[in-house]
Amino acid sequence: MATNRRLSILSNTRPADLRLDPFPHLIVRNALDPEVFAALEAQFPADEIVVNDRPVNDTWYDYPACRVIQDNRISPIWRDFFAYHVSAEFFRELVSLLGNEIRATYPQLEARSARRLEEFTVGMRLGGKGDPLAPGADVSMECQFYINYTRRPRAVRGPHVDRPTELFAALLYFRQHADDCRGGDLEICQARDSSIYPSRGSVRIDKLPAEISDSRAQTVSTATYAPNTLVLFLNSPRSIHSVSQRTPTQVTRRHINFCCDVTEDLFELEMAPRLKLRRRLEKTPVAWRFAHWV
Repeated sequence: MATNRRLSILSNTRPADLRLDPFPHLIVRNALDPEVFAALEAQFPADEIVVNDRPVNDTWYDYPACRVIQDNRISPIWRDFFAYHVSAEFFRELVSLLGNEIRATYPQLEARSARRLEEFTVGMRLGGKGDPLAPGADVSMECQFYINYTRRPRAVRGPHVDRPTELFAALLYFRQHADDCRGGDLEICQARDSSIYPSRGSVRIDKLPAEISDSRAQTVSTATYAPNTLVLFLNSPRSIHSVSQRTPTQVTRRHINFCCDVTEDLFELEMAPRLKLRRRLEKTPVAWRFAHWV
């Protein structure tokens, strides 16, 4: 059995891998040792387990850590992998890599908790409706199996930022050997001009949930959808990213999704009044039915 350190997606990452422009991120090929990745790849759960009795459509499906860890259909090495990546040990590993950038980007974060990042309490997201955070924790960790069906041509998500409570996000690709499609890469983007940022702690979006028009962002680097490739970034108003168009195929796109949330928004989404109204309606019982008309 691999040790926790060898299971870590940061096991082959060096400080020199961290890029700060246009926002702190890293792209690492061969993120895991080959024998560890091969063992995980050989035991990747069947699509049916990840879909978990939901109707199969051309969309994405996730299976969160809180279920994986308890699911005996999933191999022990995968359950160990998931348990490590929602642990305090992994959060400390992240802080050792990104701590200086987290403090520079969010100087208020430690003050909110009256603790240093290294002392933050860590919990696992509970999963289920609304994805509730870990009760009482400073940070809530998540690790998910992700598969995506693309059997027909369809739009892929363009430039956007992640939710304002998210501190970091990462993907580890498990592209299947039979997958001969093109695209599905994660693109690191930057704003074309500073007008997208009304203030240091906000970003102006054009559509919900947090989309930015193609004309206002440009791709500066790409994390190619290739086996054992890791892309990780600190989430902020500047962390614009997109997913490139993927050609139709019967083979599912597979990756592991990692994220970490705090209890309060780290930045603000600026938006037109009609978008504010729509978002308010979407969060209101009964009224959400009318949101799509706004």
